[in-house]
Amino acid sequence: MNHTLTVVDNGASRPFMNAIEYSQKAAELFAIPETASQIKRMSDSGKASVQDIASIVMLDPGLAAQILKLSNSSIYRFSRKIETVERAIQVIGVRAVYDYALVFSVSNILSKEQGRYINVDKYWMQSLASAFMGKHIAKLCGEKDVHRVVTSGLLHNVGELAVLRVNPSIVRDCNRFGQSVKPKQSQQDILGFSFAEISASLMQRWLLPDSIVSTIAMQHHDDAPSVTMESQIMQLAYELALVMTYPDYYSLDTHVPAFLYQSLDISAEQLVELRDVVAQECDDTMKLFNKSQSQAA
Repeated sequence: MNHTLTVVDNGASRPFMNAIEYSQKAAELFAIPETASQIKRMSDSGKASVQDIASIVMLDPGLAAQILKLSNSSIYRFSRKIETVERAIQVIGVRAVYDYALVFSVSNILSKEQGRYINVDKYWMQSLASAFMGKHIAKLCGEKDVHRVVTSGLLHNVGELAVLRVNPSIVRDCNRFGQSVKPKQSQQDILGFSFAEISASLMQRWLLPDSIVSTIAMQHHDDAPSVTMESQIMQLAYELALVMTYPDYYSLDTHVPAFLYQSLDISAEQLVELRDVVAQECDDTMKLFNKSQSQAA
């Protein structure tokens, strides 16, 4: 949707952009790092060995260090200390390496200066909670390959960073939500669309699978269960991530529609159990990526 209204930002009047324009501008400002791109190409080929992937990861010392830290964390609970990148990749999986390569690159995008416009801790809490919730829900539903769900969760709100890079004051306005107004409503009121639409458009530009693009695009369709199980899982994971990230505003009882978990044959009691598990995983992961939790929910 195109808008003809204008906003004033830093003294300059400019037209509102649509979701595609935001994603296009953001793609120009932060592209997928070459390391992540190479990992994706090799893993998609189906011919790459763990050794091949490790050789690429080791070209990026920062990513190699993060992968080692991750594999030795309580998230994977491996019995012995892992000391090589190759072994670390065997533990967490090649596909997960690509996910965390993206997360690591996104973490480098966020600067202290941008903390004036968004709560960086809460951004990470929501992203990680959505990813880990999606992972556990997918396992409960008998999904054999939870990789796409995790990726969707990690990147579901990257559209916020796209707007942040292009027009940070609008992000600040979008984040003025509360108990009676959910984030998506605030985004639609300010932008005319949600961050999810920008996220999905950006994922297309990054050449992620259509299943991930559509799952991210459908995350806010919470008036009825989505068509695919993957999208249903993402719908539920997103709502639960909001509850975990903003407990002062939202709760399981009042803000998570029962049909979202009943359609997946999951009980409210199971969601409470998952919340405790995911909270610990989020805490561990935020520490790995050196995210201060001074403001986190």
